[in-house]
Amino acid sequence: MPAARPPCLRRGALRIAALALALLLGTPAWRGAAAQPAAPAAAASGLAAHALLVYRTTAEFHFGGLPLSMSARTTTSWRLDGRVYETHLHMDRVDFDQLSHGEVGADGAFAPTRYTEKRPFHDPESVAIDWVAGEIRYGAGPKSAAPPPGAQDRLSLQFELARRRLSHPEQFAPGSRHEVRLIGTHDVDPWMFEVGAEESVETGRGALHAVRCSARRTVGTAVETIDIWLGAELSWLPVRIRMVDRKGAVIDSVLQSAELP
Repeated sequence: MPAARPPCLRRGALRIAALALALLLGTPAWRGAAAQPAAPAAAASGLAAHALLVYRTTAEFHFGGLPLSMSARTTTSWRLDGRVYETHLHMDRVDFDQLSHGEVGADGAFAPTRYTEKRPFHDPESVAIDWVAGEIRYGAGPKSAAPPPGAQDRLSLQFELARRRLSHPEQFAPGSRHEVRLIGTHDVDPWMFEVGAEESVETGRGALHAVRCSARRTVGTAVETIDIWLGAELSWLPVRIRMVDRKGAVIDSVLQSAELP
């Protein structure tokens, strides 16, 4: 039987993996999107007032030319209070966090006003959007023109897709497309999501019916993808999220448990 690795080596390997994952999480694959201006009277979004979703996340990537893999527990909380929402994602083992605050527009769409991201071994980075003034500010940088209405940040995106599916099921026929501009902590990128046919996804809650929304874009000679499976039994909240960056690194989160009203 091979000898157990000394604890210091195990900790060192975990730190290297976390550092590599930090670089992966900072790639443009999840750059954020613009939101819709909040209106004086908000329409109902249709989503639950609160939710707690727990995922098993696996990551496969290369670091220093070596293939690495690791797993983590990802917890996403959601709260909607009238016209104001807040959602927080935390991935353990690598100290990765996302936090999105925003409002509900007159048409029910979510309009993020502040998005914060904390990557391993990095200080938190934030972007603030003032839709009334039409301005966006990345960190402590100068203000610039806000992106067009209708965008989402890296975290609010999944809830906005769920809201759209609840509110407008006729827009989610297989082959239909949804353009979203994603706001990251440094810039904004356009993504086009295409709706696939309903399929079954194996989760910690068993097999769940879901609709996959897939986005793919080319950056130079590389390809980045985002796939989000919206679960029919969970008010169309995600039961799986899979990302592939331009270097071929993969992050895959599959639902293990969910708490809904």
